[in-house]
Amino acid sequence: MDGAMSLASAAANCRCSRVVFVGNIPYHASEAEPRDACELIGPIRSLRLAADQATGKRKGYAFVEYADDETARSACRNLNGHHLRGRELRVGLAARHRRRGDREPVGLEDAIHAASLVSGNTPPLDSVTRFLATRSVPELREMAAAFESAGAETLKLLKEHVPGLAAVVEQVGHLLAMAAADEAAEEAKSKKRAAAAESDDDDRRAKIGKVECGGFKDKIAVSAVGVACF
Repeated sequence: MDGAMSLASAAANCRCSRVVFVGNIPYHASEAEPRDACELIGPIRSLRLAADQATGKRKGYAFVEYADDETARSACRNLNGHHLRGRELRVGLAARHRRRGDREPVGLEDAIHAASLVSGNTPPLDSVTRFLATRSVPELREMAAAFESAGAETLKLLKEHVPGLAAVVEQVGHLLAMAAADEAAEEAKSKKRAAAAESDDDDRRAKIGKVECGGFKDKIAVSAVGVACF
């Protein structure tokens, strides 16, 4: 009982990142459109739309920083599924501890985060939160696909008549949104590391070229001029 109480308390008092990941943004949407949508929840400190460095083409997601973690949590609850130009936005927490592998369990920390974001007056059962904590992202995707395969109307009826199902579906959705935030952040980091490595290589090649042009080659040329012919 004490364990259950502490888990419920952890979810109720969860303090998350102020940065949220906003995905599924239409590629042709202006920067003002996702900004206006995010500001429906509260003032934002910054919005970074991801774009390809080479082409400038937008990737369909952004990272948004709110003033505090409570507003960020509200964005995850109320902005996730918001329609923007016919597409449903995916909103999840960013800048959290990340798993090292896709097949690893999401962990209790993320499951508690997701539980804290579930709307309504009935929070997810502790047993459900513990169960979801042991599932990997691919397994959660399979669960979500199974829910969706029932059809929108059938799922709506099931949520109304099966106690706790609505909370489970929403909690799984939040976990998947958080996973999408992790993947996007990791992709951005990888590209930043690759760009830095490429820049280092360019600097190294430039230095080598400078040494060759101003060093050995000149010395060889001077030596050749000074050689007497017999």
